[in-house]
Amino acid sequence: WNTLWPQERKRQRAFFLFGLALILQLDIEGIRTFFHTFFRLPTWMWQGFLGSTLSSADLMLFAVYMFLPLPAIEGLPHSTESTSELPIHKVPFLKKAYDLLQPPLTHFLQHSDVNWVIHDFICHWLPRVATQLGINSVYFNIFSATTLAFLGPPSELLGGQRQRPEDFTVVPKWVDFPSNVAFKLHEMVSHWDCMDDEVSDFQRFADAIQYCNLVTTRSTPEFESDSVSLLRKLYGKPVVPLGLLPPSSVPRQHGGADDQVDEKWEVLREWLDNKKEKSVIYIALGTEVTLSQELMHELAHGIEKSGLPFIWVVNNRPLVEGMLGADVIPPEFPTR
Repeated sequence: WNTLWPQERKRQRAFFLFGLALILQLDIEGIRTFFHTFFRLPTWMWQGFLGSTLSSADLMLFAVYMFLPLPAIEGLPHSTESTSELPIHKVPFLKKAYDLLQPPLTHFLQHSDVNWVIHDFICHWLPRVATQLGINSVYFNIFSATTLAFLGPPSELLGGQRQRPEDFTVVPKWVDFPSNVAFKLHEMVSHWDCMDDEVSDFQRFADAIQYCNLVTTRSTPEFESDSVSLLRKLYGKPVVPLGLLPPSSVPRQHGGADDQVDEKWEVLREWLDNKKEKSVIYIALGTEVTLSQELMHELAHGIEKSGLPFIWVVNNRPLVEGMLGADVIPPEFPTR
């Protein structure tokens, strides 16, 4: 019997029964939402679930994805999960939604055997919850070590001398090595617009740093040795640089969306191979920068006026209220 039903298999079965019982309680709209969320999971996860190949640890992660959806709040578009899917003025709604996750996530952690949690700064309450439950927490930050050093220790973030956007345009006094890193005024003004009125980003950063067990950052000692050393002094806890985190080169599955990506890259690579070295302009604004339609048209006009071959990356996401990135480009621009 133990051979047929090892402990791992029993855990899997218990989870499947739990999931089935939950689905039976859903109304038609709930079922639609369930399957919409299910097929937005990473491919390996939903295929593994259907094929009963997920381990109990994988199923725990599956449960977080499926059964801890962001609460719906007024002002936040349906199915939005990250800042890259929103115009900047709607980002505060996303932060409010994450704050509403505290009760269900706390309940989930209380009834799980999780030993570690990895969190972003938005869920600023999570490291304190984890500490109360005897769970270790890691604050994972995608900023560079130099940016974190510029922001300063938790005490400065919570009530320091910098209270206005102008205060962030100069190098702070605690930076103990030569540096000219500081914000431009327009950068801080635009960031002020995406902060939640109830809980500022400075408080979120401070709580995430102050109550976690260790901090990880997107950096390397070879690249930012002074900043990494300074962070350890400012935080008084371990700071682990994880490297620059380039995209991983994983084997792609045939017959799926990955093949289409490969085909597009093949066409683009052949086009690049026919161009002279250093003759192509590459334009990419990243996942967080949002431009108005007017500015997108100005950028397109400038690119076209240069007369140079170019690659312009425009994400198919809401750059402007009610419009996707591809829709804010001048209508005749792609064909010209």
